[in-house]
Amino acid sequence: MKRFGLLAALALITFTSLAFAQPRVRSLSFYSPSVHETMRMVVLLPEHYQKSMKYPILYLLHGYDGNETDWVTKTDITYYTQRLAMIVVMPEAKNSWYVNSQTDTSERYENYIMDDLPKFIDSEFSVDTTRQAIAGLSMGGYGALMLALRYPNNFLFAGDLSGAITIPGVIDSVLAHPGAPIPGGQGPIYPSIVKAFGTNNKSFRDSHNVFVLAKRDSADKLPYIFCAVGIQDGFTDFLPAHREFTDILRKYGKLYEYHEVPGVHSWTFWDEEIQPLLRRLVSVMKVAEYPGAATK
Repeated sequence: MKRFGLLAALALITFTSLAFAQPRVRSLSFYSPSVHETMRMVVLLPEHYQKSMKYPILYLLHGYDGNETDWVTKTDITYYTQRLAMIVVMPEAKNSWYVNSQTDTSERYENYIMDDLPKFIDSEFSVDTTRQAIAGLSMGGYGALMLALRYPNNFLFAGDLSGAITIPGVIDSVLAHPGAPIPGGQGPIYPSIVKAFGTNNKSFRDSHNVFVLAKRDSADKLPYIFCAVGIQDGFTDFLPAHREFTDILRKYGKLYEYHEVPGVHSWTFWDEEIQPLLRRLVSVMKVAEYPGAATK
């Protein structure tokens, strides 16, 4: 009887521990009225998440042809954030370029990211809305910078890894030089850009062009900007574009840092460069770290 009682007690303890355990990686979905669709996301919670605390948040965006699982399946982001008292949200956004489509009014992805998604996250988790960051790679790098510059009061930090920041200015270039090679070749990238931005609304394109936006607001109104691009990036216009963009940031007195390092447009590069991005984010946003912070 004593042995049975001991086993029962151990079983109860185990069950209780499991019942209160909070898995760090959550796969969630919700209906977004802005895109009239159920959208998916992956959320990384702090290792010791407690509802009684308010946590800073990082919205981490995927690239073209990517999805909400990319960051957790193709990098060690789960490990890198293990000791950070911060929530990371990785939303699905398809090939939207993170804007409200100018050719399909049912695809309002900017509203989805900036309105619908934060409301859902706030309803599910304990978020410190005064400490928000946004970052991404390639298409998501463009999206992160564009949204941070369009909504500077929403974010303290914006991160861009190999960002496609030539978008949407490339449309104006193609329209001005009809015979010039189309970025992305004959594949689907350029049509997706036209679908998102249209060809008849230059005002809209300018209002979503990071080079234009970077000159708009005074430095004290903008988030800290982190940029990194590979010297051997296969999109050969990305490197000179980042040099031009950071020249503008410097000229207009913005807070930023720029990493121009060896690497190509690949997950190896993004897995490496997300680490210094996170370190700077932790410093800028004053994110608490649990003892034994993860390093690689």
